Amino acid sequence: MSKPVVTIRHHLIAFAVCTAAALLLLWPVLGGQILFGGSRSDMFIAGYSFRLFGAESWLNTGSIPQWNPYIFGGLPYIGAMHGDIFYPTAWLRWTMPVDIAITLGMALHFVLAGWFTYRFVQALGLSVGAALFAGVAYELTGIVASQMSPGHDGKLFVSALTPLAFWVLLRAIRHDQRWAFGAFAIVVALIVLGHYHMAYFLLLALGLWALYLACWDTERSRTHPAWKPLVWSLGAVVVGLGIAALQVLPFVSYIPFSPRADGGPDTGWQFATSYAFPPSEVMTLLLPQFNGVLDQYWGNNPIKLHTEYMGALPLVLAALAIGDVPRRRMVVALGVGAAFFLLLSFGGHTPFYRPFYELLPLLKKIRAMGMVFYLPAFLICVMSAFGVERLLARQASARSILTSGGVVVGIAVLGSLGGLQAFAEALAIPERAEAVMANAAALREGSLRLLVVAVLAFSAIWAANTARTTKTTSMALLLGVLCLDLWSIDRMFYNFSPRASALFADDAITTRLRQVKEPYRVLDVADSYGWSLLMAYRIPSARGYHGFSLQRYNELGGAQEGWRNLYAPTTLDLLAINHLILPDTQSVSGFHRVIGPVQTTFGTSAVLYERDEYAPYARVVASVAKVPDTQSAALISDPRFPVRQVALLPDSAATPVPVSITPPFLSSTVTASVTSWSPGIIAIALNGAAVAATQLVVSENWFPDWHAEVDGQPAVVRRADHALLAVDLPPGAKEVQLRFESASYARGKQISAISLLVALGMIIVPAWRSRRRMAPTPATST
Repeated sequence: MSKPVVTIRHHLIAFAVCTAAALLLLWPVLGGQILFGGSRSDMFIAGYSFRLFGAESWLNTGSIPQWNPYIFGGLPYIGAMHGDIFYPTAWLRWTMPVDIAITLGMALHFVLAGWFTYRFVQALGLSVGAALFAGVAYELTGIVASQMSPGHDGKLFVSALTPLAFWVLLRAIRHDQRWAFGAFAIVVALIVLGHYHMAYFLLLALGLWALYLACWDTERSRTHPAWKPLVWSLGAVVVGLGIAALQVLPFVSYIPFSPRADGGPDTGWQFATSYAFPPSEVMTLLLPQFNGVLDQYWGNNPIKLHTEYMGALPLVLAALAIGDVPRRRMVVALGVGAAFFLLLSFGGHTPFYRPFYELLPLLKKIRAMGMVFYLPAFLICVMSAFGVERLLARQASARSILTSGGVVVGIAVLGSLGGLQAFAEALAIPERAEAVMANAAALREGSLRLLVVAVLAFSAIWAANTARTTKTTSMALLLGVLCLDLWSIDRMFYNFSPRASALFADDAITTRLRQVKEPYRVLDVADSYGWSLLMAYRIPSARGYHGFSLQRYNELGGAQEGWRNLYAPTTLDLLAINHLILPDTQSVSGFHRVIGPVQTTFGTSAVLYERDEYAPYARVVASVAKVPDTQSAALISDPRFPVRQVALLPDSAATPVPVSITPPFLSSTVTASVTSWSPGIIAIALNGAAVAATQLVVSENWFPDWHAEVDGQPAVVRRADHALLAVDLPPGAKEVQLRFESASYARGKQISAISLLVALGMIIVPAWRSRRRMAPTPATST
């Protein structure tokens, strides 16, 4: 089968079309608005704050911050994950305003998702038109385009890199281009740096793709046996993981201290199967209103801010691809892959998932299996290109077109007449009965929309298959209907925002708090700001929004009980919470009102209270008590606990400080004052002289990567008061220096640098050898 001639001009036109398709949804960006996804978006409630902190720290210090002190009492910035720290989009934030960089990064990947798919499909040997259809279909497919709503830029990055990874691996194995294995290693690194969970399943998909290409692809060069490209592929994955080691190693070292540690609250079957894609929502692929869109969603999950909608045309054309006899092996492989990952996305809703849950490493720590749906969506879009190819060749049978068309039209008509409502009510869980009934009108309207799309789609299909239009006109009609269909649903998930300078403008309370000298901590009692919004102002908060905070701090604050321990006077004192934000005025013992009630920038009511006498950020105690970790959080929240006299240590700890279990407790004559503070670097002066060993307790979370020097000499750093940082002080100590330095990050940087050099060598050396082989041999004189 001859392959079409493709030029750079075709690629540029395809890129322009993909850009135009993206602008159908992104055009407000051209007017200066930004992609923060609305008030429920992760980008708005936390992502912007995380990225702003990273960018400003880089610009101020020339290095990536290693410690984030602004939420949950502090946590590792790299190990705990704060977005795309090392992904290339981070570089944009070093050169332009952060909100613009975030928007540009997401918009660029939106376009690349389509263009990379086009290049991959075209590399499979299909026509430019078929490849372009698949690219636009994937770019605008719901699971990709709607990621703007929850603000999941990392998922968008991996979605865009998916076709690139398939394409590069195709070049490496089918065409025996060794340099492509090096390129594949770099792509693997980008995938891992983009989003761990998405990368996990994409690497599984790429492993299956490599296996197909090596063992069953009829077009693969047989220069080498099948095992060789598989070994090269595995080696490239190892090198790619090595490039990402500067992020991976800190993350792995952090897991044991997180809620996803073995036996932690965020592990196990119930956790891992939450937020899967229920089989009862498969109708969403064709009719998203069946399960409700956004606020009208009535499915099994608590919320849903995205959609799996794929559109009538890609689904029908993917079905038509089954009749492609010359390429049947490829089509079947794509179809089996789509079915496999669709079953995985169902998670615990089917027995299929259980063996993978039990056998695959780390899967017990991953939830939201619904995210895996981007893989069947991608594979179905690729299959649709084969259907387009059959249409353009006038090879699709009228029977197959009428059958698939009849199914879609039948569903649309049935829904328009209200016939799907009873089916929906039968599928809804009892708790959602009212919601599914409230969605009835939207379901009928959505069915009418589908009916209109179906008529347009099958008119375009029939015209293309019966040669009533030229191939160019046919492609224009197919692309036009595709864009109109997907745009009509995708647009519901796009909320644009004003610039961050307006979105996060100062109000009376943030202005006052930004004048307070650090370190200090605020407790936003009723979420007048909430989430991690205060971090955008560099205001340290006792709570926040992250999803991966230190488990010991969660226990100390009583996270499972609504953070009730934070409201205990002893915990407020221990964490140096010297400011409270309440929604209205009230009497608070030990605090006085400073500002309010006022309206915050975010439209809520807030009152700022300040402690009458500041609780110290660092304190020296002369007594310690050893208690099991299972008891320490409860003891600290007891109002009778002498928080300024005693430090609680784990019962296994060895300490030079006298252990006291009953009062009276010794009081230290030494006071501590912070002389210098920045994220991860603290200097503390000790005033007074102790004749015995004492303990310095700092209102910052402990982690093994904290290091201390006392009067210039290394000192022991330990965990005290269940979650906090403590240092052993010898008699007469005068100064303490604390610094957070991650050993796994330092080791990861070295591995990353070496691995990147290896990947570049894997690209350059084969390319150089290939060029030498192709060079003409100079003629010899006789």
